[in-house]
Amino acid sequence: MMSHVRKQIRDKVVAVLLPAVTLVKRRIYGSRVYPLTATNIPAVLVYTRSESSGLLSFGSSVSSDRMLSLSIDVYVRATEAFDNDLDAICVQIEEAIAANFRLDGLAKESVLTGTEIEYNGDAEQPIAVARLTYGIRYVTTIGDVETAR
Repeated sequence: MMSHVRKQIRDKVVAVLLPAVTLVKRRIYGSRVYPLTATNIPAVLVYTRSESSGLLSFGSSVSSDRMLSLSIDVYVRATEAFDNDLDAICVQIEEAIAANFRLDGLAKESVLTGTEIEYNGDAEQPIAVARLTYGIRYVTTIGDVETAR
């Protein structure tokens, strides 16, 4: 069964990151609601946040030109070195996506558009989070959202 190209992109990003982001010990999840505890951090969550689209016309074919906002959240324990830990994991993520920025043909481009770093000391185990936001452009026909063009 096919799925929306948006889901295929999420799944592909997880597949691209799994072998490349060794600092999180394969804890890379395609969901924003994966329960994180002290035993499974560091970890990476991959999810989509929003999407905009517009029409493209190629002769008699009408397509949808889409811009997907995809987030990759990196969670680490907030120790004295959390900035360095986050940056080291971000290096692995950014280089992995840059090496396959068309996501095996699902996307026209995948561009890092921003990074936010937050610290949360309220929990029993203080954590730090880096959110990498990617703008991922892809195209579908208006009648087939399961196939990237």
